[in-house]
Amino acid sequence: MTAERYHAFDALRGAMMLLGVVLHSATMYSTIDGVWWMKDPATGRWADALIGFIHAFRLPAFFVMAGFFTCLLREKRGWQAMIENRMARLGLPFLLAMVTIYPVLKLASVYAHFAGQGAAPGVALMDWLRRGRFTATLEPGHMWFLETLLWTILVATAGARWLDRLAAGLWFRRVMTSRMGWAAMAAVSFPTLLLTEVGLLDTPKGFSPHWHVVASYLVFFAFGWGLYCNRGALGALRRGGWPEMVAAAVLLVPVIGVLIVQIEQRGTRVWGAYVATAALSAAMAWLMIYGLLGVFQRRFANPGRVGRYLADSAYWVYLIHPVALVVVQYPMTGLAAPSFVKFLLGLAFAVPVVYLSYDLLVRPTWVGVVLNGRRADPVWREVAAWWRGRMVPANAEIGLQ
Repeated sequence: MTAERYHAFDALRGAMMLLGVVLHSATMYSTIDGVWWMKDPATGRWADALIGFIHAFRLPAFFVMAGFFTCLLREKRGWQAMIENRMARLGLPFLLAMVTIYPVLKLASVYAHFAGQGAAPGVALMDWLRRGRFTATLEPGHMWFLETLLWTILVATAGARWLDRLAAGLWFRRVMTSRMGWAAMAAVSFPTLLLTEVGLLDTPKGFSPHWHVVASYLVFFAFGWGLYCNRGALGALRRGGWPEMVAAAVLLVPVIGVLIVQIEQRGTRVWGAYVATAALSAAMAWLMIYGLLGVFQRRFANPGRVGRYLADSAYWVYLIHPVALVVVQYPMTGLAAPSFVKFLLGLAFAVPVVYLSYDLLVRPTWVGVVLNGRRADPVWREVAAWWRGRMVPANAEIGLQ
């Protein structure tokens, strides 16, 4: 695989993490309970639709990239170095986030819960802590993604010979390069979604492996593994793009319809709606993946600072963005404004704060070494150097006059 394709996939990986900020900004205003750390009184179905759409493809696309780069590491460095790298780059940040970021989010969530009940939230929170509820309710939070990725990598490592044989098969290459390859992959994902709660990819809670979730994401990871094994044929995926993505967006309408049927009859398995949700969401995910692979290979194939910055910052953006959102979302619960306006205000605050924190606190520090394997100069220094270089010739010309 050529270097330009690395840039395209790096940018795609970073963009999917940035979409997490959009997704979680919307969850505050969803009509569905239990999807975020806290809930605003103003909710809307628009948030449900946006969440359902992004959730269907965001992490699946990321797992495709994870499979691709894990296979690359295996080939370039060998098995032991690949596993050590993944444990260091995934396991260590997971542990650090659990002792730093998770407590902040959990305590803020409990505080907001008691405040919503009209109790003295500070006193109630202290009592909650005294009763040992913090340790009793400990869970990965949004770090579940890292845990699931680690389990997926371990399973893939154990079955690497099978993955290699699958990727070397004529069937995979045909699926990979066919215009209807998304349909074949949707058929593979469909049975794994029949193991979920409502036919959508589940979000696990707790620290023990949720094997049905691992199975769902393993399909995407294995596809990425196969992409690297067949990297010489990646050019065929460049033809994908907006038609597939528009088709995926159109499928959102029936997906929301069958989801509403299930939500309104919660506690009773509505098999028709359940199976339809699984089939349609599988198709939506793979349409988006094939479309995104095409768009990013065409638009981000060449080295670019924006794409590289997105890739470098992706990990930090994923870990820290819930804190930035909670900081701005909780004060807005008392704001008399439409939910969509609050959603946009949350994004307007959180996105700059997250990237500023990355540039100042992560990129040039030891945290950047943990997350990215190296330190790098903050962007503001690069911008300043660029500006000085731009101004010097102009000043010299003025002096000559």
